[in-house]
Amino acid sequence: MWRRSQALVVVACALLASCAPKSTGDAEAKKDVKWLATDGAPESIAALGRLADTDPKALTALEDRAGYDVNVYIAAWQAVLRDQGWGDKVLRAGLADPTRAEMAASSMPRSDVHLAPFVNELEGAVVRLAAGKRGSVVAGVLASVGIAAHPAVERRLLDAKTRSAMCDGIGLPEASPDARGLVLKVPAEARDNTSCVDLVLRLAATDATTFDWFTRSSEPGLFGAAARRDMPCPKLAAAWKKALVERPPAEHGALVVPLRLSVGRCSLALDPVLADLLATAPGTRSCILQAIEPFSQELSDMKTTCQTLAQRWVAAEPQRLRERVADARQNACRHVR
Repeated sequence: MWRRSQALVVVACALLASCAPKSTGDAEAKKDVKWLATDGAPESIAALGRLADTDPKALTALEDRAGYDVNVYIAAWQAVLRDQGWGDKVLRAGLADPTRAEMAASSMPRSDVHLAPFVNELEGAVVRLAAGKRGSVVAGVLASVGIAAHPAVERRLLDAKTRSAMCDGIGLPEASPDARGLVLKVPAEARDNTSCVDLVLRLAATDATTFDWFTRSSEPGLFGAAARRDMPCPKLAAAWKKALVERPPAEHGALVVPLRLSVGRCSLALDPVLADLLATAPGTRSCILQAIEPFSQELSDMKTTCQTLAQRWVAAEPQRLRERVADARQNACRHVR
């Protein structure tokens, strides 16, 4: 009798083993939620997501993993694309939790039209995460939405607590043109952040529209930042050539110090630019002559500028500028190489 019972047990175990799924596809076909959850591979979680459309147990299994498995949110996004309500709920819950928001946001494709309904949740996540100096991942998703997120992106730029994260997000490659344009349209104080300054200077060096705005309309402090940081000298020289000609002379006083800093770093690139402006654009002379340091090492590197200081136009300038020119010629320009 004992042997017979043992034989039955062996047969039962064999039957169970033969019925157990052998692959993710097999488990999904058999709707084996436990097997898929235990396996935990990305393809198994995706299969759980498809089962969750009709099986509450599959949804529960996904929710049990939502605190640590990004694949749950990838599956939820696919459910959104299938117009399954559970995906929307899981994503919103993830974005509302500061410990899961970045993970949830990372599963959401940038620039996708299906992001628009999540703008409020994305913005809320940026606000919550910014308190801990985080949020750029979520801000990047928000910045990619486009015009539908325009008010939210603007609010986050205007808010000093979220400004850094928002500018980091706008600086990502997937950010929409609308978000990038907003950085230029908001008041200057909404760019008063290292991340925002870095973003503007980076865009000015690579984007023609931003470069034009930078030269014509940006706050003078951005020129100072460009001089101190790593904007390439040829680009910086081109910016000064446009700015000094196209900005009204009334604004030139605020540009003296930034120009002086620019000469300090990029004297060789600025030499032909400043020499030409001194000779041909009288409205720029006051700013340039105040920016040039008569006793500086940098001026001794600017051969063409020094030659221009010897031209006749100097006689028509105010006395204080003539004196500055004389000092430059008698000192730094005497050591031109």
